[in-house]
Amino acid sequence: MSIRTRFAAAFLVLVTFAADAQTTGQTAAVRAALQDPQLEALVAEALQQAPEMAAAQANVEAAQRRIIPARTLADPFVSTTYQNDGRTPSLGSAEGSFLGLMASQAIPWPGKLRLSGDVAASEAREIERGTLGRTGLTLEARVRNAWYDVVLARAIDRIIEDRRTAATQIEASVRERYAAGLAVQQDVLRAQVELARIDELKATQAATITSRLAELNRLVSEAQDRAIATADRLPDDHTVPSLGELIASASARSPELAASRQGIETGRIRVDLAKKNFLPDFTVNAGSMYRGNFAMGPMWQVGVGVSIPAWINRRQQNQLAEAQAIVRGRTAESDAVARELELRTRERVAQLDAALRIASLYRDKVLPLDDVSLESALASYQAGKVPFITVLDALNTLYSDRAIYEGRLAESAKWRVAIDEASLQPTAMAGTPSMGGSAMSGGTSAPSAKTTSNSSSMNSMR
Repeated sequence: MSIRTRFAAAFLVLVTFAADAQTTGQTAAVRAALQDPQLEALVAEALQQAPEMAAAQANVEAAQRRIIPARTLADPFVSTTYQNDGRTPSLGSAEGSFLGLMASQAIPWPGKLRLSGDVAASEAREIERGTLGRTGLTLEARVRNAWYDVVLARAIDRIIEDRRTAATQIEASVRERYAAGLAVQQDVLRAQVELARIDELKATQAATITSRLAELNRLVSEAQDRAIATADRLPDDHTVPSLGELIASASARSPELAASRQGIETGRIRVDLAKKNFLPDFTVNAGSMYRGNFAMGPMWQVGVGVSIPAWINRRQQNQLAEAQAIVRGRTAESDAVARELELRTRERVAQLDAALRIASLYRDKVLPLDDVSLESALASYQAGKVPFITVLDALNTLYSDRAIYEGRLAESAKWRVAIDEASLQPTAMAGTPSMGGSAMSGGTSAPSAKTTSNSSSMNSMR
């Protein structure tokens, strides 16, 4: 796909969102997702280059190509006729023999072609707002979630490195105490085993980072081994728009809601078209008949035909009733979509609030207490009051809780993305992993089990 075509697809998505925002009082401008210049550039890159966008744009173009044919007259019908007078060919020798060429053209009642074209145009807008709009929002959500997966994986990698530094210092202290006869050899061996396990975690996390980067590059249609710079850690931002603003923004952004409302308009146009079917259509025809060498020349004829709606009660009345029923159904469906979208948005905002509260709990209470606990365990061990296992437990708890905190930040960031994606899919909780960040299913933008997999490499620290 050419750069021009990719740009056109991305531009069309942005124009669609902008139009929706204008018609809803700019409410679509309210976003829950955190902004990052590097991330925004990747989102724009994906919308421009991803094959998913090209496929959706092709569907829109195919629908738009049906508009002009719907507004065009049916193809004219041309026929040739030979009439012979007598048993042997008599063209030119008998007055009743001729060779004729006839043409006829069906002409619908004025307004029918225009309404047929309006139906096709409205259906194309349904596809544009629904299929293309949903593809764009889903792709954007996947890119944002993949970005947070990369940032989380790198943040946990740094936690593992910090864990190695602390464990190395503790191991050196234990060896000194053992050399002085204040510790047993088992303590030294246990400290060295912990260092070996950290090397294992480090190798596993390196593979996780590589796979996350490949996924992100795949979404933006770039080489999957391309290096991507990210922030050092996940943002800890608790600023969230109000619930009412987020619900209104989701309604303005929802492709399904926009498509359902456009479907109502399509149905109304079909009602007008069905009313036109009560009126007759016409057929005009003309022809010329060649009689050979007769001095009087060829014959010609013209004619006009009209269809008679003789079965109104069986055909046209039912067609009109069908179109009206479809409008009622689509109106009810649009209301159902709006209610479902509000429900999903409320659920996601509640989950975002919970994730932010838990992250604050870890940041303000759990992690400071973990630091104090480790310092106390080290001091008590140095004084010979507690066994070495107490130090290891405190150390493992501190760095495991740090990973949980990072996981909660990633979870909250993904809930923000889920709110902006405005999907109608449910986001049921699938359980709370030990390292934080709830794994959820049912929605593209919902925090996934990847948060767990990014964090699970720290599990063995406990």
